[in-house]
Amino acid sequence: MKTLLMFMILTGSYSLFAADKDQVLQIEATPVAGSYCIVGIEPVGEDNCKENNGQRGQCEGIANCVCIKPDKHIEWQSADIKDYQIYFYGDSPFKPNCNLESNTQGKLKCRIKNDAVQHYDYGVKVAGCEDFDPRIIIK
Repeated sequence: MKTLLMFMILTGSYSLFAADKDQVLQIEATPVAGSYCIVGIEPVGEDNCKENNGQRGQCEGIANCVCIKPDKHIEWQSADIKDYQIYFYGDSPFKPNCNLESNTQGKLKCRIKNDAVQHYDYGVKVAGCEDFDPRIIIK
C-alpha cells in the first residue's frame, strides 16, 4: 500500500481520484440595487474537474461548471447571499430528500444520486436578481 501511495504521489496520478471527493462551491456575488446578485460559482479548494494536463475535462471552457461523481455531496456557500433556491431544467441529480433552498447561513448541501449520469443544467434564483445558470457534470 505504501508503495502504491508513493507511486501515485511521484507520478501525479493521485489527481485521477479528485472527482471522487465532495465539492464545495463558493457563490461570488456583487451588489445590485440594494441586494446581492450572483456573478459566478467557483470550486473551493480542489477542483474535481482538473486533470493531469491542467485542463478541466468536460468543463473545459464552460464557466460555472462543476464535476462530481455519484453518491458525493455538492455544497454551495455564500457570504453575501443568505436566501437562494436551486432548480433544474430537467431531472435533478440529487436524492429526493434534498431541500433545494439555502439555510440561514447561505449554505445548501445535497448528495448526488447513485444512478445520476450525464450533465445537469440548473438555475439559481435570488430575489431581485436574474436567475444564474451553472452546470453539473457527473463523471
